[in-house]
Amino acid sequence: MATPTPSPHAAALGVLYAITAAAVFSTAGVIVRRIDLPAWDVSFWRSAFLVITMLPLLLWQYRRIWIDVRNAGPALLLSALLLAGSFVAFILALGLAPVANVLIMFGATPFITALAARLFLGEPLHRHTILAMATAVVGLAISVAGSLQAGALTGMAVAFIVVLCMSGNYVVVRHRRDVGMAPAIWLAGVISGLIALPFAHPETVMWSQVPWLFALSPGQLVGGLLLYMASLKRIPAGRAALLGLLELVLGPIWVWLFDGEKPDDLTLIGGAIVIGAAAANVWLDSRRAASYSVSP
Repeated sequence: MATPTPSPHAAALGVLYAITAAAVFSTAGVIVRRIDLPAWDVSFWRSAFLVITMLPLLLWQYRRIWIDVRNAGPALLLSALLLAGSFVAFILALGLAPVANVLIMFGATPFITALAARLFLGEPLHRHTILAMATAVVGLAISVAGSLQAGALTGMAVAFIVVLCMSGNYVVVRHRRDVGMAPAIWLAGVISGLIALPFAHPETVMWSQVPWLFALSPGQLVGGLLLYMASLKRIPAGRAALLGLLELVLGPIWVWLFDGEKPDDLTLIGGAIVIGAAAANVWLDSRRAASYSVSP
């Protein structure tokens, strides 16, 4: 099924939402460093705070939420399952492989998303977008090349599950952009929390860790997901996923600024390539849209 071309204003807003979402997501490393808890405990409390903080919002707008649930139906449930799968697989991947190896796998997200959107939604896949994706993945590989470690194939395989889940969710949300998908985020929190609970020890959390856990969930996770879902209502899924790679570049920059860990030269060079590829793709898409808008 082909999707309509968004207006230039809507597309520009979608780009802004996607970039802001990437910036919000990129703060996870800085926040997690300030939470001295095992990974499964962080996963559980992140999900718990998500569920607790979103519930009043859902109840406040229960009439509209019920309409969205009724209209979205299976798409909403599928989105929730995919999001929950990505939440859990992300924690497992980081426990099995170094962060650098995991990030390499995330570089495949734009490819998988764009191909799935082309296959299931009929969204166009322009030549310059394919070139931008390939360039961004090369840049990402360069940025983490200095810290790659061998023997982490299992963790990288689990990280690829995150890629599949997020790419699938991009396509589902893009397909049902006529309805709000906020209930899917809440339900994903319930599912991922129940999965993490048997492996976590929630009683060990200290009050000093609560503000950072709060920042990680309703702040970083929910805020980022809502922004990304808003962007998917305005721009193609592949383009949103490509802009999402900025998260993997900005993450080390925040650690540098707040924790004093300066990225090495390869990280900076690769990051510049990723940002340049994403910016070039947005510029070329804008020119293409402008040429169509002025043509008779």
